[in-house]
Amino acid sequence: MRKKEYQVTDDTWIKKLLIRGAYGTIATVHESQPYITPVIYIYQDTDHSIYFHGARTGRLRANINFNPKVAFNVSEFGKVLSHHDASEFNITYNSVTVFGNAILIENEDQGSTILKDLLKKYAPDLQEGIDFQPIKQEEIKITAVYRIQIQEWTGKRQVNSPEYLDSFDYPSINKRNKPS
Repeated sequence: MRKKEYQVTDDTWIKKLLIRGAYGTIATVHESQPYITPVIYIYQDTDHSIYFHGARTGRLRANINFNPKVAFNVSEFGKVLSHHDASEFNITYNSVTVFGNAILIENEDQGSTILKDLLKKYAPDLQEGIDFQPIKQEEIKITAVYRIQIQEWTGKRQVNSPEYLDSFDYPSINKRNKPS
């Protein structure tokens, strides 16, 4: 990493970001063409893996079949940091990039468990059988569940420091796109 002051090597910090991250972006490649896909996911510390789901057919699946090496990123956007020099503006952020191999989970029971774990992460207050119907076997058969076996990860963070004049929230889309 070029700017060592941004680097995070604390595995606990990295794991916490992976656990709380809202979504991740997976990067695959086919021949010489990179391809990125935003996904919802879970991190499991027990086997040091990222799990996500997608379609059984499509470009992501084809790319993973062609080359299982992937990169996966989770980021949190913070505040805009202003500076006297426009080229020194920055943002606060937290970021983790994971490198590893993606594999399709073939075992339907394991796939079903992962899908239920995704529901627990993204809808923790909802109950299966009360708020939504249980996952059906035919739904599992048409859903691809993937595991990224983590081989390496890097953490990166930018925090506010005295050299910045001010920090402020990034304006919402509604405020940025108002007609004049």
